[in-house]
Amino acid sequence: MLQRIQTVYLLIASLCMVASLLTHLAVFAFDGQIVRFEAMGFYLNQEIIFSTWGLFVIGNISAILSVVIVFLYNKRMLQIRLAAINIFMIVGYYGLIAFYIYMRNPEVNSVFQNIGIGIVTPIVAIILTYLAIRKIGADEALVRSLNRIR
Repeated sequence: MLQRIQTVYLLIASLCMVASLLTHLAVFAFDGQIVRFEAMGFYLNQEIIFSTWGLFVIGNISAILSVVIVFLYNKRMLQIRLAAINIFMIVGYYGLIAFYIYMRNPEVNSVFQNIGIGIVTPIVAIILTYLAIRKIGADEALVRSLNRIR
């Protein structure tokens, strides 16, 4: 149902992924200038120097999938499967972040400055999605036990 705690978990997980897409992931220094790594690319002086649109697409799909899972409340097993897929997508999101940093950093010899909030919020989304899976599983167990009583 829509008023369950797993709905809150999934909606907050979706908001965490949107926050990751809208904020910077990391900051690098390159020849005395600041390079910001965001979900859409690497920016130097507000101009994109390298596009990372695949990262943006995966983040959007993960955020949308969290909202879609909420509305599949009649199909709890499908909710659990899609939530597990969503966790793997977020892990893939992290893998792609690592790939882009590894691919770009040796090429331009930039120096790491700090991480942004966008790198932390997907971890929160993973935890919240896992908690939602546990609550959905508990609901499914409750419904099955009530069906046995009938």
